[in-house]
Amino acid sequence: MNLYILRHGKAEAFGSTYPRDALRPLSPRGWRRTEQSTRGMAAANVVVDTIISSPLLRARQTAEIVHRGLGVTADIEYSDALATGDLNGIVDAVRAHERTKGVMLVGHEPTLTELISVLAFGAPGGSFGLKPGGLCKLQTYAIALGQCAAVRWFLTPRQLVGLGRGSRGDKHGAAA
Repeated sequence: MNLYILRHGKAEAFGSTYPRDALRPLSPRGWRRTEQSTRGMAAANVVVDTIISSPLLRARQTAEIVHRGLGVTADIEYSDALATGDLNGIVDAVRAHERTKGVMLVGHEPTLTELISVLAFGAPGGSFGLKPGGLCKLQTYAIALGQCAAVRWFLTPRQLVGLGRGSRGDKHGAAA
């Protein structure tokens, strides 16, 4: 299975308008960049059967944009484990889809970096530093909490946007 790990897009800042983390939506720039990045995902041949998202607003919005942009037919699933950092819960959510070709997780830092580290190297502590909108592709044959996956690629938001531009024939796009 290909496991895609996506950090939500750029969100509005904490403050008087959004005093609770769970209520922060994508910023206008985050919304726009996520749409552009989704075109890059398509250009990178990202194929997803299932999207599992944190229930926090900015992650839900990111998942909805990707769901629509990639034409995923299955409903988006939501897992509190992606909001709370419960790695066992995240692995259980993915395990329910082990027989599919591609699963995408949409969540938050530092949980996603910790998950990548545990699945790829067997221990937390990696310093991938997923920026908002960053995407990592892992390949695994049997999901478990421990070393069970190989990192296939890691793309920054800028690289994803560039791939999307390149797929439209834009002279400023990155080569695929």
